Amino acid sequence: MQSRLIRVFAVQATIVSIATACGVYGAYIIAENFLLKEALKGEAKHYWALYDQNGAYPLPNTNNMNAYFAPANDLSAIPPALQKFQGEYGRVAFQDKTPILHVSEHQGQRLYLLFKEDQVSKLAIFFGVAPLTGVLILIYLASWFTFRQSQQVINPVVQLAKVVEQTDVRNSDDLALELQPFHAIDADIDALTTALEHFTHRLQSFLERERSFTRDASHELRTPLAVLRGSLDVLDQQEQFSGASEKVIARMRNTLKDMEGLIETLLLLAREESEPLPAEPNLLNALIPDVIQQLKRSLREQAIEINVQENNPLQVFAPVKVLNIILNNILRNALVHGGSKVDVLISGNAVTVKDYGPGMDKEQVERIFQPFFRGETSAEGHGLGMAIIKRLCDRFGWQISIYSAPGAGTAITVSFSLPKTTP
Repeated sequence: MQSRLIRVFAVQATIVSIATACGVYGAYIIAENFLLKEALKGEAKHYWALYDQNGAYPLPNTNNMNAYFAPANDLSAIPPALQKFQGEYGRVAFQDKTPILHVSEHQGQRLYLLFKEDQVSKLAIFFGVAPLTGVLILIYLASWFTFRQSQQVINPVVQLAKVVEQTDVRNSDDLALELQPFHAIDADIDALTTALEHFTHRLQSFLERERSFTRDASHELRTPLAVLRGSLDVLDQQEQFSGASEKVIARMRNTLKDMEGLIETLLLLAREESEPLPAEPNLLNALIPDVIQQLKRSLREQAIEINVQENNPLQVFAPVKVLNIILNNILRNALVHGGSKVDVLISGNAVTVKDYGPGMDKEQVERIFQPFFRGETSAEGHGLGMAIIKRLCDRFGWQISIYSAPGAGTAITVSFSLPKTTP
């Protein structure tokens, strides 16, 4: 805001200066090409009128103007510099100066009026340029004073913005802003400060309610899911089911595992926001095989070919639970939608998972990170996996990119920030 204000006043001063200079120059041109020309024409006309009355009337001879008179067919009495002049009015080089010359002719006689504007120029500077310069100085002083006053008005707003910007919003336990000194500045700043304080209080209450709901709901949902899992285990031990019933039981187990994984993720996110999880160096090359085996067992997708290519060891400084959630969700999507083959590539500071499924169009790719978006698929799921991945990547400063096209499969790449730092 301050830099913008400086630019505004600088532009204003520049425009005023240019306008004033153009005005002075324009007045000078008008004075020379119009006023002086008309004045000299009037002098010549007046002289010829007196000449007609008295042929011996003396030529004009003043401090600023000299005259030369000669027959038009014999200019020997005229200085050579003036004889070369062609035209009626203009400047001429004469005696190391460039005075203004007006030439008129009457009854075969020619009159040369030579006007030396040195004295007039000095007077013009004294009575014209000097006052204009004073006006410019006054304008500059007024602009500077206005700028200083504007700075005094804007400075509290700028300082207030810095306080808000320097507040660490990740520490949602205490969003209180140090705004007490701003209350005493003036009524407008006090109103803005009060509004900011009320806003931060509402924001902190909202964040606390959201975190409490996520944490409490996750804890409360664990109990019924544990009961369901135990009941399914008892049924497996006590009952013999037909083929159709076994498929139903298997689908129930898969859904139960999905729900447990989702609740565990939500609980992890809620806990990480309130108290960051301990981060440590983890080798992704060692985590990926374990995640693949767990997914194969839970999804029973043993027939899918999974190729893992490791171009280099990739060590990431982050909580292992976070890395497991990201890898689990990306690989799960690839196994569910990937057809008969999935490729996993570790290269540089990135891991890429590519499937050879139906792929997605541009609109679906743009919506892939929206919560509950599942696209045109019949696979089971809640549509939260990619949204959670995006949230975790943003939290730790990692980049996630997706390439997909209909019929060409989907490739998801997560680029981890290097060097390894604690988020």
